[in-house]
Amino acid sequence: MEPAILIVNGDPSVRRWIEATVTSAGLQARSFDSAAALLSQVASDNAACAILDVSLPDANGFDLQDELARAGVTVLFLTRERCLTSCVRAIKAGAVDFISLPCDAGELVRALHYAVRQALWSRAQREQSSELRSRYEQLTPREREVFLLVSSGMLNKQIAEQLDISEVTVQIHRGRVMRKMSTRSFAALVRMADALRLLPQSCVTAWDDQRGPIELAG
Repeated sequence: MEPAILIVNGDPSVRRWIEATVTSAGLQARSFDSAAALLSQVASDNAACAILDVSLPDANGFDLQDELARAGVTVLFLTRERCLTSCVRAIKAGAVDFISLPCDAGELVRALHYAVRQALWSRAQREQSSELRSRYEQLTPREREVFLLVSSGMLNKQIAEQLDISEVTVQIHRGRVMRKMSTRSFAALVRMADALRLLPQSCVTAWDDQRGPIELAG
C-alpha cells in the first residue's frame, strides 16, 4: 500500500491547498478537519507523515503529535503560528519541520520528501529491530549467555572458564548463535547485540569505527 500523507487542519481552504500540493508532488493525501476524525479513521501502518496545525478545532496540535508519535507516524507542522516557543517544542518532540504559513509550495514539497524519507527509514529500523528481537528469542538461555560474552569480546577459552564448560561446547553454542542470528560476521554480531541493547557502553564504543547497517540474511 502506498504511504499516505495525513493532513489535519480546521481551515477548509488551507486544507485544500495542502492536499493539492501533496498530490502535485506525486504523494497520496488524506485530509481531516479534526484530530478526532483522523484518529477514528486512520491506521498508522500506511501513514508516511502527518501535516498538523498547532491549533485544531478539537485538540492541541502538540497533543496529537504525541499520539501519532506513539503510533510511529512522522509529524510536520504547517501553521499560521509564528511563535518560536511552539517551534522549539515541536522539534524537541520529534517534528521533522515547523513551517509558517503562508509558504511556498516548493518549500512544503521539499519538507515532505524529507519527512517521507525519515518515515521510511524509521519504519525500516522498527522492522529490523523486531526481526532481531524475534531471532534473539529463538536462542536458548545458554546460547544467550554465549552470545553476550562473544559480543563482549571474550575468547572461547575465557567463555569456557566463565561458564564452566569445554571450549568445544562453546564453539558449538557459538555456531548455533551465528546460525540463528543469521550472520557469519563477528562484527555484525556485535552490532546486533548493540541494537538489542545487550552490551555496556564500553563495549559499544570499542566498535564504533566498524559500525554500519546490520544486514539480516533471509
